[in-house]
Amino acid sequence: MSGRSLTTNAIPGDCFGTFKLPDEVAFVASRGKGSRVITTEGRTLIDFVLGSGPMVIGHAHPRVVAAVQEQATRGTSFYAMNDVAPRLAARIVDLVPCAEAVKFVGDGAEATFYSLRLARAFTGRELVLKFEGAYHGHHDYSLHGLKPARGVNYPVAQPDSAGIPLAVSETVLIAPYNNLDTTAQLVEPVAGRLAAIIVEPVQRSLMPREGFLAGLRALCDRTGALLVFDEVVTGFRLALGGAQEAFGVTPDLCALGKVIGGGLPLAAVAGRRDVLELTVPDRAGDGRSVYLSGTLNGNAIAAAAGLATLDVLVEEEGPRRLIEIGGKLARGFAECARKLDVPLQMIGPPAFSEPVFGEGDVCDYRSYAATNRTAARLFGIELIKRGAFVHPASKMYVSTVHGDDEIEIACRAAFEAMRVIRDDGLLT
Repeated sequence: MSGRSLTTNAIPGDCFGTFKLPDEVAFVASRGKGSRVITTEGRTLIDFVLGSGPMVIGHAHPRVVAAVQEQATRGTSFYAMNDVAPRLAARIVDLVPCAEAVKFVGDGAEATFYSLRLARAFTGRELVLKFEGAYHGHHDYSLHGLKPARGVNYPVAQPDSAGIPLAVSETVLIAPYNNLDTTAQLVEPVAGRLAAIIVEPVQRSLMPREGFLAGLRALCDRTGALLVFDEVVTGFRLALGGAQEAFGVTPDLCALGKVIGGGLPLAAVAGRRDVLELTVPDRAGDGRSVYLSGTLNGNAIAAAAGLATLDVLVEEEGPRRLIEIGGKLARGFAECARKLDVPLQMIGPPAFSEPVFGEGDVCDYRSYAATNRTAARLFGIELIKRGAFVHPASKMYVSTVHGDDEIEIACRAAFEAMRVIRDDGLLT
């Protein structure tokens, strides 16, 4: 039986969200082990998608499996405080610089949504500013300016999905990532109405320029807005304390996800206690109480998986390992490009670098969009054909269990894939 025959019309589009591989390389995953994913047809692929990031210590890590199995025998969900989530929260407080307190939610989008709700309640203001090309999840406030139409002027917030009310769009401002001067100019006329600036410290795979994040911190301090870091991707990956540790800039709140659930659904808002205490039930009626709840918030099995994952990352100096192995991947791809005279750059940090085709500084959404996106997508498809599972035209995650053999195989695949797109005339 073909693996693809396992899918049915019961799931529209045969996908769970926006990630859908073209038919020529589509597969159905059956299981994962370490750095590999195995399809229902028995094909083994080196995994550089890693569940879109959560599997930072690899699939089916023995410590995570054991933690999940043990907790499953004790119960899964109680809708009451369990004895696992507080231990995970304490570990987050210990590691993450801004984390005086933690509130658990279901996924990264919920974490950014609640961060913005908290900022609006705390400041008594309505406007939020995000950066063009940044992805903060699926909620109405975040889905603006992700892939704007050509020529849209800052700070106009163009929705990226149907069904988003105009009234929401009018509360969102869009600024260019890595351009502190323009951001400050956009903020100045609305400074007294701005509740928050939300930013991916590394936007998709775009590294922040020197002083950009610190400048946002100063801008928020000057205007009274809260600085929110979306660390769903960077948390515990760039450093154990995330991007805020790596870059030395502390936000008021941060959204955490992916890694903290160990592959199970879990996320969190972490940050200032005085802000997070607005969510405490039955607090004083001053008009600032924030509703934050969810049936599975702090789910015991997810918390157990997340705690086991963080334990492994701490014990094995996980971020250092990601820098080491991710750096080998990026250098290997760059060397392939040099040999083939292909204009490829590996942008982003070693833990999740991304191949882009083009020359010049790639520093914001518009310079990124100006690279050869067609070549990047076809390069990804050619990599999958050769045994490297990637999200075409996107970042490539590495885990702590990727090794030299996997990198060597991926680099051989990259050489052949680059040659194909070069010889097909896609780089002219």
